[in-house]
Parts: sequence; structure tokens; C-alpha cells
Amino acid sequence: MNIYVRLVYRNLRANLDKASLFFELVFPLFFIFVQGPAIGGTGLQLDLGGKIVGYAEYLATGAVTLTVINGGTNAGTQLWFDRKNGMFEQLLMGPFTRAQYILSIILATLIIGVVGSLLVFAFAFPVVGAGIAFTLRGQLLIAAALFLGTVFFGSFAITLSVALRSSETFQVVSTFAFFIFLFTSSVFFPTGSAPLAIQIVSLGNPLTYTTDIFRAGIFDAVTPLVSLELLVLGLEAVVMFVLAVVAFRRIRV
Repeated sequence: MNIYVRLVYRNLRANLDKASLFFELVFPLFFIFVQGPAIGGTGLQLDLGGKIVGYAEYLATGAVTLTVINGGTNAGTQLWFDRKNGMFEQLLMGPFTRAQYILSIILATLIIGVVGSLLVFAFAFPVVGAGIAFTLRGQLLIAAALFLGTVFFGSFAITLSVALRSSETFQVVSTFAFFIFLFTSSVFFPTGSAPLAIQIVSLGNPLTYTTDIFRAGIFDAVTPLVSLELLVLGLEAVVMFVLAVVAFRRIRV
């Protein structure tokens, strides 16, 4: 256990620089306090499982889940810089194994993703506070959405980091993937009202399921579809984690 604590602490120290914290907080806050109220001022309202919410509340809850992607990207960045600077080899020469290393990155990613989401939600609370319904079922759904979403995007970033050979390529591809996940998800709009092509893409988008499950937990707007989304998100997270482990084992020291 002490080994994992040391590695997780080391990964947190390496990732929590001021520039990263600023980006991870300001980016979702822009949507919560600028775009949401601006569009919400038109009086737009949306139906979530029989519960009507304003667009500002809809977007604010979606913006909270953006920290899941940001936290996941940190995992790939950490692995890349460790390999580039020779730290990965040094760690494996010490009392650490590959399994301990990758699990410590995932654990650090979970901490960053979940804590970041809760912190952004604290800022968003004045916007969504009136519609929140605190129930045990809702809290479990929130926890499941943040956990599974962070595992997926952390594993996805690790897989990209292993597959791509330059930091520039990793940054470009990960940023491009970020926007694909973001703009084909339900963060900004209900995917059911989108063009057919976007609807199809959104069906395989884990950010859609993360956001839908999170919203269902926040507003207690649970429908039978939420259970299916939870199952799909869980399968995607497990599959991506396995792919990350397989890719990670192929790294040559």
C-alpha cells in the first residue's frame, strides 16, 4: 500500500501545476457562467425524464463532466513525459512494477477527475441549486458517472500516449479527440434532437453517457434508459482499460 501511496502522491505533484488547474477550472466555468446564462436568457427549457430544467442548469451540469476529460488527459500526458525524460525507466529500476505504475496513474487520474468535478460543481451550485434533488440513488449515479467516465478517458489517454511517438502528435490528436467527444455528446444539447449523423456518433460516445447519468443523478430524473446507459458506459470503461493495459505492456524499456 505504501508503494501506491508514494506513486499516487508523485503523480499528483507532477500533474497539479498552476496552469493545468487554471485551465481545468476556467474552461467549464466559462460555459456555466457565460454561455449557459446567455442562451438560457431566451427562456429555453428542456425535458429530463419528465423534469423540466432551464438551459443554464442543463449546461452547468454538463460542464461539470468536462473535468472528467481533463483529468483523463493528465494520465496520458504524465506517461508521455515520464517516457520522454527517462523517469519511466528509473521507476521500473526501483521497487516498482509496471502494474503498480499504471494503477497509480489511474488512481491519480480518478482523484484529479472526481475532485475537479466536485470543485467545479461547487461553483455551479448557485446555477443548478434550485433543481437539485439529493437522493441516495442520485448520489450513487453521480459517483458511478464520474468514476467510469474518468477510468475511460484516463485509459484512452494512456493508450494514445503509448501509440503516438511525439509529444506534438499526442497533443494534437488528444485535443482533436477532445472536441469530437465534446461536440457529439449531450453536454451542450440533447442528442435526440441533433441531426441523424450526430445521433449515431453520440450512441458510442462515453461522454454522452457520463453526462446523462450525472444529470439524472443531480436532478433525480431517472428513466429506464439511464440503466442501459450505465451498462454501456461500464462496458466502454472496462474495454478501454484493458486496451490501455495491453498497450502499456508493450512499452519497451
